[in-house]
Amino acid sequence: LPGLRPLSGPVVVPLRRAAARSAGGPGADAASFYLGSVLVGEPAQELRVLFDTSSGNTLLPHRACKTTACSEHASYSPWASSSSMDVNVDGAPVQAGRRFAHGKGMRDGITLTYTQADLGEGEAAGVLVRERLCVGDGLGHGSATACVDMGILAATSLADAPFRGMPNDGVVGLGLQSLAAGPIMSFLLRAFEGAAATEPQFGIALLGDEGELHLGGHDTSRFEGPLRWFPVDHPEQGYWQVAIKAVRVGDFVVDACSRGCHGIVDTGASRLGVQASHLPKLLAKLKPQRSAEGSCVGPDLTLDLGGMLLTLPAEEYADEDCVRPSLGSLNLTEPEFTGVYALGASILRRYYAAFDWSSRSVGFAPLSARAASLSERSVDAYPEVPIVVF
Repeated sequence: LPGLRPLSGPVVVPLRRAAARSAGGPGADAASFYLGSVLVGEPAQELRVLFDTSSGNTLLPHRACKTTACSEHASYSPWASSSSMDVNVDGAPVQAGRRFAHGKGMRDGITLTYTQADLGEGEAAGVLVRERLCVGDGLGHGSATACVDMGILAATSLADAPFRGMPNDGVVGLGLQSLAAGPIMSFLLRAFEGAAATEPQFGIALLGDEGELHLGGHDTSRFEGPLRWFPVDHPEQGYWQVAIKAVRVGDFVVDACSRGCHGIVDTGASRLGVQASHLPKLLAKLKPQRSAEGSCVGPDLTLDLGGMLLTLPAEEYADEDCVRPSLGSLNLTEPEFTGVYALGASILRRYYAAFDWSSRSVGFAPLSARAASLSERSVDAYPEVPIVVF
């Protein structure tokens, strides 16, 4: 494809926080997401996307989609791009010698179920298009940009939930390869496989209303402590998940994880998500309230990873009025799923999350509370920091 620019060094994708749309229903009230831009096709079509660590495919609304969720977002037109091609899951053209399928025939279609802790669950269905997709702070025009040849699910149908409530046009999945419909559908696989001189790692930093996705390296200048690595638990499932040893509220153990617990790093969740069967016990122990000085206080909520504690103070798990905890409910079937926690933006605003594609490991480092706004960071600032492996 024309204009491909492999990942040859660290690339930074700026993110901005956006509130969920009111069409998302009651769960949208407190939900927000960190979005970035991608350029798709030639000439480039710009769309706002959620870079989602808990999904594996890239999903964009097709221009031909007529559902309400599609009409309320910007769409992608493969017909307006000189670099697009209709393909099947294996990446081969639907019709040899033709860019676009024509006349009667069979082609691969995909239907995916998206489960969103804040906005609910629904299906996306569409066709596959092979296309050029660019990310970076240069928006396809600068040196700090990467352009990959990959497969995109162009959605011809989007369910109301969760898509009408999502402020983003599309989703770029950053999960492990097994979450993708096929190798060509995995953005990270396509980005890293031709990047011999670049570390196959990425990271997420969120601060206030800004954020950054780091590809091929990490900006450690905002770390307040060492980056501690943990192996991905059950990597065959495709999720960036780590084992949790125990969950505590203050000094009280609310989940001893006797049957195992897992924390899935989920940039698509604005709150801490908790498996529905575990939620009542946790809510009963979390009692946020306003202090005499007006700050939100209450017992800390702690996830013990065995070697590191991820801690949320009351101001990060309470609602805006500091009256009740604001946690997402994960409606997952048991015993297939047991003790699942979604480590959403409330965690990621306190801890930098790092991901190693080759070693299948996840790292966390506390973000400095004294950090300046992300926009003031130099993109060349990649100082060394101690790394601890568990």
